Amino acid sequence: MLDAVSKSFPGVKALDEVSISVLAGEVHGLIGENGAGKSTLMAVASGALEPDHGTVTINGQIIEADPQGARRAGLAIVRQEPALMPDLTVAENLYLGVSSERRPSSARMRSWARERLAAWSTQITFDVDERVASLVPEHRFIVEIAKALAQEPSILVLDEPTEHLAAEDVTRLFENVRALCAQGKSVVYISHRIREVREISDRVTVLRDGQAQGTHDTHSLTEQEIVDLIVGRAVDTTFPAKAGPTSENPVLELTGFSGPGFDDVTLDVRPGEIIGFAGIDGNGQREALRALAGMTGASDKVQVSGKNVSVRGSTSAVDGGIVYLPGDRHREGIFAELTVRENFSIRSLTKYASAGFVRSSSERSAARSASSEFAVKTPSVETPIGSLSGGNQQKIVLASVLAAAPKVLLVDEPTQGVDIGARMEIYDQLRAVAAAGTAIVLRSSDAHEVAGLCDRVFVFSRGKVEAELSGSDVTETNITRSVLTATSTRDKRSRSAGGVWKWLDKDSAPAYLIAATIIGLAFYASALSPFYATQRNFSSILALVATLALVALGQQVLMMTGSIDLSVGPLMGLTVVIASFYLVDGTSPGLQLWGWIAILGVAVLIGLLNWALVELVGLHPMVATLATYMGIQAVSQTLRPTPGGLISAQITNAISAKVGFVPISVLVVVAIAVALQFALYRTTWGLSLRAVGSRSEAARVIGVRPKLIRLSANLAASGLAGLAAILLMAQIGSGDASSGTNYTLQSIAAVVIGGASIFGGRGSFIGVTVGALLLTQVNAVTSFLNLSDAWQFYLLGGLTIIAVSAYSLSRKRAVAA
Repeated sequence: MLDAVSKSFPGVKALDEVSISVLAGEVHGLIGENGAGKSTLMAVASGALEPDHGTVTINGQIIEADPQGARRAGLAIVRQEPALMPDLTVAENLYLGVSSERRPSSARMRSWARERLAAWSTQITFDVDERVASLVPEHRFIVEIAKALAQEPSILVLDEPTEHLAAEDVTRLFENVRALCAQGKSVVYISHRIREVREISDRVTVLRDGQAQGTHDTHSLTEQEIVDLIVGRAVDTTFPAKAGPTSENPVLELTGFSGPGFDDVTLDVRPGEIIGFAGIDGNGQREALRALAGMTGASDKVQVSGKNVSVRGSTSAVDGGIVYLPGDRHREGIFAELTVRENFSIRSLTKYASAGFVRSSSERSAARSASSEFAVKTPSVETPIGSLSGGNQQKIVLASVLAAAPKVLLVDEPTQGVDIGARMEIYDQLRAVAAAGTAIVLRSSDAHEVAGLCDRVFVFSRGKVEAELSGSDVTETNITRSVLTATSTRDKRSRSAGGVWKWLDKDSAPAYLIAATIIGLAFYASALSPFYATQRNFSSILALVATLALVALGQQVLMMTGSIDLSVGPLMGLTVVIASFYLVDGTSPGLQLWGWIAILGVAVLIGLLNWALVELVGLHPMVATLATYMGIQAVSQTLRPTPGGLISAQITNAISAKVGFVPISVLVVVAIAVALQFALYRTTWGLSLRAVGSRSEAARVIGVRPKLIRLSANLAASGLAGLAAILLMAQIGSGDASSGTNYTLQSIAAVVIGGASIFGGRGSFIGVTVGALLLTQVNAVTSFLNLSDAWQFYLLGGLTIIAVSAYSLSRKRAVAA
């Protein structure tokens, strides 16, 4: 139950005293235009947003702004944009997505995940070990639904649940909804598809401009009455009139057009025409549209206005007059952090620039005119587009695409996630563009939309055009009949990345590659210098590795969250300086104890300071830790302007103890790396660490606390740097303020070479340790071969570029379109 809930954002009152009561055993429809407040209301209900005032009660329990509390009370939500972490596997997303009491042991996570997916369907075609980033949108949405059902909720909220689902999965979803209600549980069903709401819901609440317009028995209202309630006025739900071609000379011609997922498409589009691609998803129509936009490889059998056009890249397609309006607005359509003005002008900046400089007045004026023409509801053109409703975002994307004056406009799912009012406006705009002479090719999973908007329709089945419908034959019934009676066969193709790229995409791959490089380099150095393969040399290398690996492990923990710490090097130097005052011969045991406490305390304080500057003050991690870098270095230089203060040999000897020729410190570091690697994949903390780095907001809404996770990561980074400094002081032997500065860049290099993503969510502690070994070995080899110091940088720079390029390319190959 939601009672008098209100919520405001800058310039917008999203909810105004909204009250809704959901009964046990019912499907409660929630419907309204984009921007009406539906998703905001459900974000409040799920604990993801805190209301300005009003209360949320679930099963008699009042819920504060706490996603975990809402889940424990019995609510699960399937969001319009799945709250999944792309760098985590399907199994890991399902595991983190349920409350702690419903999670199995980490050892059973994969088998449990398979059970949860099998409960949805026994014909799932993806594996639980696949990263979410590699899944197509439909599969990501299935994971989101399976995650919600795994919570076994008493109240299930479905926000636009069928937008990415195939017909058979929509049927399966409705079966699950009815089964839940038969058990006395409740479902809140949010959708722009009025027919779906009328089919599945018992009662419906209409929202308009953040206010509830009443709750009604669903079947007491006609479709038109629901539309009138949504928009507050009578709306003509018919499609704009089809004017037909204004000339017989084609604007676009395809001849035997083929590519991944489709074959032998031959058609033409004349001025004034809109043609449609229809069929069940996955049958080639989307692939053909994206190939025509230059987004995938395809044969160049394309003519625009009688001229051959290359579509082997998106730039060449645009140069040929072909512009694409993407269906996945969030991933490909908008730049959420940029303003409405910037999103509008970014596809046609040359129109508002002189000598490479944007004329801001022209750009702003054009953006305002477009916002007015397309009836975009926004406080101003300087408002971040991410704060607008889906329909208004789609209008800006459409306006931006049309501002480029395309000859051919490719439109993918033009009204996905768009309310009925905005939908009619988009239809009118598309028909007006066609009448002006632009060829429009449209793909939609809604047969009713295709039939109402298009002059001709090409029905795809198994990668081929099964039927062409035109004139009076373009009806929803005929489109559906053509889809259901298709007899074509598909040539077997594979869209997956090759085996090498799949292997490189694994977090363990970098460690193997680095290990092979280390072995090869060792053999090469041994062949040229008899002094390389000696116990003394190996012992020295391992001691240096332990120091670098330890600080790099801390850096890796923080970089897992998408952050970075530039202050670790100066922190190590300050630790050595502190030791040179306290841990010297002649001081009392009590004073030495205070020295150890000071070393530990400084590491903790620096970690807390870096976290506070980022999380509380709002500085970028690089800016914050660069500031602490300079501050720490200044303190160290003040305390020790010149090196001095001999550290007790008794202490340095204990730190440098060995087992044979192997330093004990190396064994300790390896044990720490193994423990962290285990924690990364088998503990809630490790999974949460990766989740925050992969997609922080998605992690937050499923109950992870990003601020606390980043606090633990900052403390780990500074704490491990402090431990590394203890090893460093045994090597230096005296207080030197500059002794640790080189470790900042070296620790970052070890992490990157070890396979981590600088954006967070990906990495391996074993890989980092092996990366530290490679860096140290390169320094040693150049010395043994009498190479200049410059060669250290040549080799390290080259290795870093090669590693980053290989890892980045493999991850791009593995990500689904």
